Amino acid sequence: MTTETEELLWIGSQEYKLIPRDIVLFGLKNKKTMFELLTADVSFFNGVNNKTLEKFLQNRENIPFEQYHKIYDQMKKDHVNLITCCDPLFPSYLKESDQQGHPILLYHQGEKMKFDNCVAVVGTRNCSTQAVEFARELGRGLSEIGYVIVAGLARGIDAAAHRGAISIGGMTIAVLPWFHQPYPPEHERLLEEIKKNGCVISENFFQSKFTDKYKFIERNSIISGISNVVIAVESSFSGGTRWQVEIALAQGKQVIAMEPEKDNELAYDGFRKFLQKGAKKASTIPEAIEIIKREAKIKESSLDEFNSDVEIELKTLQKT
Repeated sequence: MTTETEELLWIGSQEYKLIPRDIVLFGLKNKKTMFELLTADVSFFNGVNNKTLEKFLQNRENIPFEQYHKIYDQMKKDHVNLITCCDPLFPSYLKESDQQGHPILLYHQGEKMKFDNCVAVVGTRNCSTQAVEFARELGRGLSEIGYVIVAGLARGIDAAAHRGAISIGGMTIAVLPWFHQPYPPEHERLLEEIKKNGCVISENFFQSKFTDKYKFIERNSIISGISNVVIAVESSFSGGTRWQVEIALAQGKQVIAMEPEKDNELAYDGFRKFLQKGAKKASTIPEAIEIIKREAKIKESSLDEFNSDVEIELKTLQKT
């Protein structure tokens, strides 16, 4: 087996579901490569869901390697790396979550970095001038205290947050709906700056006109999946930010809704509805930072409590 074959199998499993996610994770627990999974005897998969196994067995009867090679060849031409879920750098939430839609690999360009201490900044593309400046200051302010800014490279709020982080040499991550010929095209220079100050990732390589809208939803799932907190800046309730907020809350992530000007009726309506969904209110950047720090302390306290309980149980077992 070559490295190329292994990468082709990862690509085929991500893009065409050659090896279903459940079986990939099952294989990782049993220290199997993708090639070993593909050639393993049926008896090895004892305990795997029957429908999942049946689909996998059908898939491996006829493998369209030529389709995988289209992505692989373009990926090598563009100097794109793969971060698979067996890589220590792969975001832990995406690997450990039981949600079926999460990817098993990410296409990557830029710095190799751990996906931790991340805060997502999201909002409308058609935002006010004040909101653009606020998002830029938010990206700058969070970067100054060591947070990594995550956004989707979109026009408006996303781009402003990326630029705010870059302006002080902070780290930022752009999560794209697809990797090759990214959207929007006018952000090509910004994308190059992000690669020098962080990285660019996506679970999809090529754009597909039949599934574009779903790829934006998948992108949103990764944005909040790798972030500790999601901050929504100026958005109506009918825009894409609504889905980002709902996805983040469903993932159990803390969401902060920034209060807009009251005369901006659409944005204020979105703000109120985000609060009704479960987001926390903040009116200023210091207020948002305080909520983020409080959330971090709660998580740290819960982890300390868990470790303490484990230590007590171990001592009890040792005595017996």
